Amino acid sequence: MRSRFDAFGKNVLRDTLDVVGPTETQVEVIAASQTMDIWYVPDPARAALRAELGLLGELAAEACQFELFHDTPGPAELRGCVRKQLHWHHELERREGGAVPFPRLRVLSSGRPATVLDAFGFAPVPGCPGLYRAAPGWRVDVVAIAELPRTRGTLLLRLLGARAVLRDAIREVAALPKDAWERSIALPWLVRLRFETPAVPAARTAEDAEEEEIVTEVQQWFEQLQQSIRDEARREALQEGLKEGQIQALATQFEKKLGRTLSEAERPVLAERFDRLGLSRLDDVRLELAADALAAWLADPAAR
Repeated sequence: MRSRFDAFGKNVLRDTLDVVGPTETQVEVIAASQTMDIWYVPDPARAALRAELGLLGELAAEACQFELFHDTPGPAELRGCVRKQLHWHHELERREGGAVPFPRLRVLSSGRPATVLDAFGFAPVPGCPGLYRAAPGWRVDVVAIAELPRTRGTLLLRLLGARAVLRDAIREVAALPKDAWERSIALPWLVRLRFETPAVPAARTAEDAEEEEIVTEVQQWFEQLQQSIRDEARREALQEGLKEGQIQALATQFEKKLGRTLSEAERPVLAERFDRLGLSRLDDVRLELAADALAAWLADPAAR
């Protein structure tokens, strides 16, 4: 159960960050035989685009290592992240053949990791609820996703949360306009999430069962989305059919007035003016103009 939510969160995070800079997942830290969840380097040319990502864009203002925990981490997990951070710095210097800036570590935790914050002396970042920072030399931040304010600027980060936070974030994504960039990133992974094999029912914890309900809700939302797409397609087809019928009726009426069949060039002109001027205007033109004037009107590109 947990692994699919971890994979979902990493994929959403990677696809979002990839919009504003090169992003790698499962980066091998050779000296430690471990992998980072995500290694990200900002692209200066996409700074304006990064500003649109809200809090995640602020976190992505510099090269950094992201470690995502669907379950709230403890001190041992934080030490493991720092160990990878140290080894990765060594590897970067080896590749560059000299000194490089020490990389920042961003730990994304679904809940508030109280033992970690207390044991390592993290302090709240003023004006940023849910963000905690260690002493400057460590270059380590913790984001407690459950404490983030419910704004659109934190939506993608809250989609990496758990239980009620995740459920609310999914509902907010579903309520966004169809062309919202958050939907374009999250929807493919939400769809995939619903196909993942569930855990064995007998082995589920209460939290597992709650998150299985979230997957069920995603399934229902996806089915509603599919139905709305089908309904919209039917409406568009109906409207297109009505439009074609109206244009055909107009063409017949124009031919009667002209006393001849519309030419190959005149038919698309009639359709274009139907879209641009509307049915009422075309009816007025047909009724008001004599046959010769009507033919001239069809031939005039500037006709109104």
